[in-house]
Amino acid sequence: RLLCAHCVHIDQGEMKRLRKAGAGIAHCPTSNLKLASGFAQLGNMLDVGLNVGVGTDGPASNNDLDMFEEMRLAAVMSKAVSNDPTVVPARQALELATISGARAVHLGHLTGSLEAGKRADLIVVEMNGVHNWPQFHSNPDAVYSRLIYASKSTDVAHVMCNGSWLMQDRQLLTLDEPRALAAAAEVAARIDAFVQERESSPYQKLVMLAGVQRMESYEIQIKVPLADDKAILEALENEQWEVIKQTHYKQYDHYLHFDGHDPDAARLRFREDTMANAKGELTGSRTRLTLIGETDRDELANAVMLSRSRFLASATNSLRFYREYFDPATETVVQKERRRWRILFEDTEFALNLDRVLEPALPGYFLEVKARTWSRTDAIRKSEMVAELLERLGVSPTLAEKREYVELATAPQ
Repeated sequence: RLLCAHCVHIDQGEMKRLRKAGAGIAHCPTSNLKLASGFAQLGNMLDVGLNVGVGTDGPASNNDLDMFEEMRLAAVMSKAVSNDPTVVPARQALELATISGARAVHLGHLTGSLEAGKRADLIVVEMNGVHNWPQFHSNPDAVYSRLIYASKSTDVAHVMCNGSWLMQDRQLLTLDEPRALAAAAEVAARIDAFVQERESSPYQKLVMLAGVQRMESYEIQIKVPLADDKAILEALENEQWEVIKQTHYKQYDHYLHFDGHDPDAARLRFREDTMANAKGELTGSRTRLTLIGETDRDELANAVMLSRSRFLASATNSLRFYREYFDPATETVVQKERRRWRILFEDTEFALNLDRVLEPALPGYFLEVKARTWSRTDAIRKSEMVAELLERLGVSPTLAEKREYVELATAPQ
C-alpha cells in the first residue's frame, strides 16, 4: 500500500500509473510553498481519479500543522495554478481532509465519513464568529465555503476520535496541556544550546553535515592576465613536456560570504564543473565545496601565492540547500571557461589553466599555474620552478594578478 507525499512534479502518465496501482497522494500545500518545491497539479490528480488527502508535512516545513489552513490552500492554490476558479470547489476541498484523505491512506473502510460500521471520528466547528458572518443559505453548498474559506482551526470546539472525546468546549481531556508546553520548552532549550554550540561558525556547520569530513589542502599558484590565447596555445603546443591529462570545461562558482566573525571561514565556494569533449558535448559534471579563510594566503617569490583551503568535499546537496543552511551575508557568482593541462615539468606535476571569465565578463584571458604542496620548503621550491615554467611559455611573472577571481568579480570596474 503506497502513500506518495507531495507529488509536485509528476505528469499525467505518472498520475494514471499511480491510480492503477491504488496509491494515495498526500498533498501538502504549505510545505510546498515554504520550501519553494513547486505547485502540485491537484485538479489534474482529482480528474484522473486519484485518492488525494491534504497533509501538513512536518513542523520544519509547516510550523503550525493547521489542517484548516491546508484545506484552504489546497482549494485556492489549485485555482491559481490552473487559471480556473471552478477547480477544487469548497465541498471537494473538505473531502480531501475527510473521506478522500482516508482513502489515500488506505483507511477509507474505517474512517473519513460518518457511516454505520465506521469509527466515530468527528469534530464540531462553531461558525458564529465575526469572521464567519454574515451567512448565506440560498446555495446548499454555502456551508462548505464557510468551512473552507472562513473557518479557523480555533473554531473547533469538540473533537471525538473512535467514539471517545479528546476535546470538549476547547478543553483537552487526554493530556495535561501546561505540562506538555513546559516539556516542549525544555526540549527547545536543549536544541537551542546544541545548535549554538555545534553551528557557531560556517566551519562548524559544515562539518556537521552528514558524510562530510575535514580535509585541508595547500597549493601554490600564479595568475597572469593575457590579451589573447594564441601565443600561449602555440607555446603549449611546441613544448616537449609530458601532458598527463587535458580537459575542457565550464566552471560555475557561487561564493557565500560570511560576516567575518570566523577568520577561518570568510567564504564558502560552491563549484559546479561541466566537462566537454573536443566537439563541445557535455561529458560529465561534478560539484565541490571549498571553505576559505581570510588569512589563508601568503606571497612567495616571483609573485607566487601560497593558499590554504580549510575544507574540501563533494557537494552532495543543492545550492539552494547550502544558501538556506549557511545564510550568507552576501553572494557572488563567477563563471568561466577553463582549459586545463596537467603536465610533468622537471618530474614535478603542475596544472596549467587557461581561463576566460564569462560572468562578470572580464577582458582577455588568464593563465594560471598551480601545484599542490606539502610543506613550506616544497612550496618555495615549486615557486622557483613556476618562474622557469612561465619563462618557457613567454610569460612574465611581473604581470601577475594577485587577486582571486572572486575579488576581481567584486572589484569596482
